[in-house]
Amino acid sequence: MKKIFMILAAALLCMSMSAKDLTGIKFYVNPGHGSFGPNDRPMATIPYPNLPTTGMPDTCGFYESNTNMWKCLYLGAKLEAAGAEVMYSHTECGPWPYEMKNGDYPDYTYNKNGSIADPTIGWQFTDGYYCHPDIEKYNRNLVEITQEVEANNIDYFISVHSNAASEGSSANFPLMLYRGPDSYATANSVDGADYVEGSYEKAKFCNEEKLKIMKAGIDVPSSTNLNIRGDWNFYGSSSNRTHANGKTYKGYLGVLKHGASGFLSEGYFHTYQPARHRALNPDYCHMEGLDYYRGIINYYGADKETVGYIVGTVKDQYNKMNNKLYTFTPKSNDQWVPCNGAEVILKKGGVEVARYNVDTLYNGIFVFKGLEPGDDYSLDASCDGFFPLDDQYKVPFSVKANETTYPMIYLVDTTWTPPTIVYEDYPNPVQPAYLGLPSAFEMTEQAVRDYTEVIKGTVKRTLQSGDSTILLSHEEDGTPHIYLIKSSLNTIDTISTDSILPRDPDNLGDYLALSDIALTCDGKLVGVNYVRCQYGADQVDAGYKRGTKYFYIWDKLAGDARIWFTAQDGANSYRSDVGYTLAVRGESKDCQVLVSARHYNATSGGGTFRYSCYTVTDGVPSYIFYGNSIALSENPVHDGTRDGENIQFTLSPRGEKKDFIMDADKVTPNEFRLPDAQNVDPTPLGQISADLMHVKFNGATYFKYAGKALMAAPTTDADGKVTGVQVLDITDGLDKAVVVKTTNTVLAEPVEATYASASAKVKGTDLYLYLLVDGKIYSYTTVGVAQPVVPAIVAYNLTVAADGKNYVFSFDANADAVAAELVFYAAGEEVGTLPVEVVKGANAITVASNELPGEMGQELTWAVKLDGGAIANFGIVASEGSLIESSTSRLFNAVSTNPELDNFGKIYIMHRAGSSTSANAPKSGIWVFDHNLAKQNTEVYKGGEAKFGNPTRMSMDREGYLYIADWADGHSGIFMANTADMTQPFTQFFAGTRESNGAFNNGGVYTGSSTPGCYVYDNGTDVKLFVYNEDAKGTLPANGMAVYNIGQEDGTILHHWEAAPSAVYTLTGQANTEGNPWGTSHGFFVSQVREDGQNNSGATSLKFYSNDGAEQMSSASDEYKEIITGSNAGGYVVSADESVLIFNDGAQQFLVFDITWEGDKPVLALRYTIKHGIAKIRQMNWDYAGNIICSGDAGIQIVSLPKEENVTVVPAKKALTVVVGNGGSGVENVVKEATLDINAPMYDVLGRMVDKTYKGIVIQNGQSFLLQ
Repeated sequence: MKKIFMILAAALLCMSMSAKDLTGIKFYVNPGHGSFGPNDRPMATIPYPNLPTTGMPDTCGFYESNTNMWKCLYLGAKLEAAGAEVMYSHTECGPWPYEMKNGDYPDYTYNKNGSIADPTIGWQFTDGYYCHPDIEKYNRNLVEITQEVEANNIDYFISVHSNAASEGSSANFPLMLYRGPDSYATANSVDGADYVEGSYEKAKFCNEEKLKIMKAGIDVPSSTNLNIRGDWNFYGSSSNRTHANGKTYKGYLGVLKHGASGFLSEGYFHTYQPARHRALNPDYCHMEGLDYYRGIINYYGADKETVGYIVGTVKDQYNKMNNKLYTFTPKSNDQWVPCNGAEVILKKGGVEVARYNVDTLYNGIFVFKGLEPGDDYSLDASCDGFFPLDDQYKVPFSVKANETTYPMIYLVDTTWTPPTIVYEDYPNPVQPAYLGLPSAFEMTEQAVRDYTEVIKGTVKRTLQSGDSTILLSHEEDGTPHIYLIKSSLNTIDTISTDSILPRDPDNLGDYLALSDIALTCDGKLVGVNYVRCQYGADQVDAGYKRGTKYFYIWDKLAGDARIWFTAQDGANSYRSDVGYTLAVRGESKDCQVLVSARHYNATSGGGTFRYSCYTVTDGVPSYIFYGNSIALSENPVHDGTRDGENIQFTLSPRGEKKDFIMDADKVTPNEFRLPDAQNVDPTPLGQISADLMHVKFNGATYFKYAGKALMAAPTTDADGKVTGVQVLDITDGLDKAVVVKTTNTVLAEPVEATYASASAKVKGTDLYLYLLVDGKIYSYTTVGVAQPVVPAIVAYNLTVAADGKNYVFSFDANADAVAAELVFYAAGEEVGTLPVEVVKGANAITVASNELPGEMGQELTWAVKLDGGAIANFGIVASEGSLIESSTSRLFNAVSTNPELDNFGKIYIMHRAGSSTSANAPKSGIWVFDHNLAKQNTEVYKGGEAKFGNPTRMSMDREGYLYIADWADGHSGIFMANTADMTQPFTQFFAGTRESNGAFNNGGVYTGSSTPGCYVYDNGTDVKLFVYNEDAKGTLPANGMAVYNIGQEDGTILHHWEAAPSAVYTLTGQANTEGNPWGTSHGFFVSQVREDGQNNSGATSLKFYSNDGAEQMSSASDEYKEIITGSNAGGYVVSADESVLIFNDGAQQFLVFDITWEGDKPVLALRYTIKHGIAKIRQMNWDYAGNIICSGDAGIQIVSLPKEENVTVVPAKKALTVVVGNGGSGVENVVKEATLDINAPMYDVLGRMVDKTYKGIVIQNGQSFLLQ
């Protein structure tokens, strides 16, 4: 007997748990198996199939012998380098004794003389076979191994193997087995008789390391749990072995029957076919050896390696494997074709440090060892027939000491072409990109069609495909019928079931020939029978037969079904009733099929559901099961006894491809997620509240609208009678479902029914709902029904007044609120809220002072918070065209957005009735409108001007001053109007004398000139006036930008300017000269008036200049010229946070851009386009809530844009405080201190300006007064 010792340490030291290396520790490493015979787990692979002469692969193919040897030799080398003493059971793999065939030995045998034809040259005859004389060198007897371990005082024993299940199964996880019971802590460990101390811990450390590559997805796991078992319990038996030293050890595994602490490792399952292809790569096997080494180091607390490793794969990005020797786990990295022969380049800091040539053995593995840690590693890869590696896979990544990085990179086949049709299970309908989900659909009943006399039996399943409804029904004897109802044609046809195999009357477990149906996403109808299936023939009970599931597919609805595939599994139960319901995800050639499997015990019955799941790839199915809990006491996810017998699986529409929905007759729909590994329970995700839905019917279906996941479901009364149909938004989860209101979808009378379901169809922005009640279909639609236009909601005219011991909070709202609150603050911090109901128009809320939040006597400010519900679609909230009297009429606007102003929310319109030479010029001036575009003044405000010249764009500052640009040389400048009293004369912003060209000369300093537009930028501390300057005088640039720093240190704003501009900017591409500026913190945008197709470098629709005067963006650049084709009268807005630009282009549509800032450069990304059809919008401004006020040559429009959150908080004036108390004294004090000035502007409760002759409640400076 030849013993092999490989000892590199010169001196043996005593083992210490605190040792920095492994000096003094003795290891015994046993590579499992050793030859190339049938007991060495020969497994066919694509490059090395089974040979016809032996039924096994060539010795280069997969055997446990060679793959385990690669792992162990690498492990041993690492241990020796750390100072350990290592002993091996063997270090070579050799032949297997086999009889001669046709006068020759099989070609897998080994003979050092090269000749295998003559058995007389030293081969020995053993048990009737000729074999190599050194056979024991490779196939060690297990007793000899344990004796060797026992005799050499081994500290750590490891036997390395790989595991097996049924060939081609997806089972794949590490399993570590030690000698002893699972309950090792209570086992007899004296002399290691039943258990050797430390064995579990050693296995645990190695198991944790081995799981890392699986969790990373390189080796695809079926379970990521720690699997460490005692061999007694795992195998269910044990026996004793007594050694020559008299010690007896009890165990099951022969190789563990010794006194050394250790374990046997099954590192993965070689029956999972992609895993054994990986094992053909020796470097990959080395990494398993590295995992064990790291586990050993962790166990002993020894020094860890200071280098890192990379183990990755390079795969085809789009093409999937399709080979009977490569059955993969669905949706895993193993589905993609490995790039055989690829070359992978490793770079550090952009410099190549290593290359790896991927083998051609269908694994795609590359390995880099012993790397210096760093954060600047990157990869490149190439392969014949593939495009170069995409930049997304070249990004830097980290390599850390004593860790492995697991990159997965993908190459694109040069012959690959995208599919012409991409199918989705729940496709988003073709809708405008900006469309949102409304809070309500206005609907009308479209039709009621009665098919009761046609449909046979009881309906079990309803499917919706476009405007077609597919029904499955069963007669009392189980005979199936499928019907196709085309609502648009009012027709009902049958779908053939002639090819469905009939039930076997001699099999008690053959329940339904066709139990359930589903649709693949490419429109194929599929179905399954309902049958009892058994684990094997031994579990077939009396009266039953071995069950077979038949999966059917209809390639055309007008034809017969064919058998798609069959299966006999029972979801890993001895006996299960399988196929009552099914769901299918994906298209027919590449999909996932989930069926129910109700577990039954031979004596006690049962009801817990497991789940059989089949992945169909190019028509070939593979199988995996889910569910571990069996007894109801284990609280399984689904159980027939608890949840109901009539279950139904449906795909979840919420996006995650592992999520399904189960409904039954005792529960509401509940969502669950399939696990990543088989034999594991699904994860419950959420359930519809019983307050929203009755449990009686499981006829809910699911669809998409505006990117949201929705449910259509029947509604019932308390008695379970059908009352109508409802829509629920389940986007955030079934447990967070929200009702989407629908009108006119309630039945005239509740209906008693056996079956009810609801479904939906979406066409554009229209919604169709279908309610099936037994054989009658009710249909509803939004077609032809006007949908409400929802504005961005806002409150205005906020006041508070005393009423005895109460406060009366008064305000107006521009829309009904779905939710509202009064919000209270103390010293700027919120102290509480009071929910209120708010309607469009006037609102008065009475609150006792002692009901206010806060402490007694505390003075509070307050605000109104309104939720107007989602704005689903673009809409024109209000429009006004009375000012457009002629072709010379143009309208410009400014909006009061400071809640501290009395005129908060008012819209100021400059009506440019005509040019200075026009007969209409005297009509030009300011009109004031409220939120509903109701005119507030009866006479135009002109500020004492006989007539304006060419008044254009306006802006307003926070103090309520209007800045009115005039472009005419004879009436040039910026006119200032104090909106607190529009009857007062307007003043000129620019100091100096107006010259003939419109420029203002103030003692030789030119302050300003004619201008087509201005904008006040105010970020709270920095206030600037941007003026598009027409005339070149002094420092003023022609058709350039002049900026005036009008904000003062004391917080006030200058309304008259006597010096040269604070800054001037020369602009390019301004041939149109009608510039419209918008200031930002980074600089300013400027637009011009350009018709569609006239955006060019000479007259550019939109530019941006940074504060240093540099041009940062031009719509005439290649980046934008195909998107921005014009600027219809120059209107646009920029959001306050400078993240959104809404631009009115030359084709009467809004271009909605997201802005990202690269320093001071705006990068515009088009989010969507809204066709509005409004001619020539010359100016656009936001109101406080986010509505856009548009004005131009077609009048005034208030438009709202889609947004999910339509919530606005409007603070009352700071002076309008209330006091927490037991009476109204706080109000009285506030009112007493205020004095009404009857000669100053005041307003009624509707916000209209009134004079001193008015009788009733008036508002002035935010206070209420009674004029009698």
